[in-house]
Amino acid sequence: MSVALLALLAPHEAGAFCRTTTTPIPANYSPSRGCFTDGLVLFWKSACVAYSINSEASVTVPLDTAKTVIDEAFNAWNAVACTGGKVGIAASNQGPVECSEVRYNPNGPNQNVIVFRDVTWPYSDPNNTLGLTTVTFNADTGEIYDADMEINATAKNLSTSTTVPANGFDLLSVITHEAGHFLGLAHATNPTATMYASYKPGTSTLRTLTPDDVEGICEIYPTSTTRAVDKTVAASGTLAADACDPTPRHGFGSACAENPNPAGSDGGGCAVAKGRPGGPGTAPVLALGAGLLVALRRRRARRGS
Repeated sequence: MSVALLALLAPHEAGAFCRTTTTPIPANYSPSRGCFTDGLVLFWKSACVAYSINSEASVTVPLDTAKTVIDEAFNAWNAVACTGGKVGIAASNQGPVECSEVRYNPNGPNQNVIVFRDVTWPYSDPNNTLGLTTVTFNADTGEIYDADMEINATAKNLSTSTTVPANGFDLLSVITHEAGHFLGLAHATNPTATMYASYKPGTSTLRTLTPDDVEGICEIYPTSTTRAVDKTVAASGTLAADACDPTPRHGFGSACAENPNPAGSDGGGCAVAKGRPGGPGTAPVLALGAGLLVALRRRRARRGS
């Protein structure tokens, strides 16, 4: 994944939500152009989805604390009210798991794991990146098959307090933002949105969804029976959702699958990166840098996998 830091952006006026697509964002693409719309939009087909926390959690964030924060972050999205009623997807905690690897097994079992990286951050720019979400999807339809979230705890300054220290990074804000990517949203163009690509240390504003975030999640999941999809997938632009079944695709397992087949992967996921106190945000595409909530890892899966 290349690192390409783009120029500082002037503040946007009222913007809009953006959806993640099957096509990786080019390294030279500037968010100032608006949403990147190449490819098919992503969505979960089931009316519900589960996530699991790695049982080791973090040396700085014990499992019980991690569970409380992560559940609160996903519940912010679960609680959204759309025009047709409650948002049409619900995310729930499936319990702790042994697996601590980002992987998808087309033969099962699987888990949508959330894991803390305490010792090393295995990606670019470990000093700035706070989190990364990787999604696996059907390249022919945009249906999400799997999502895994990694949190960078190597800096040891993640905050789980109600009031965030000036040099702290609010874990609830980070997870709430990443949960939006887990559900299919890309970075918003509205600078006040939880899904906007910038975070300032010592703040907790991303904990609270804005109307832009609500509009985005309601666009994807207007009801529990309907999904908004690309018109090349369904001429009407909508697809019937599957009944609620939070079981990961091909079954649930606590341990990592042995010798999983990545089914043809290509890089791409959303990362949350640290910001500079009082400084302007920068806007990378598949890049990591100060002042950012960054990029997006995408893994394609073969049809039916």
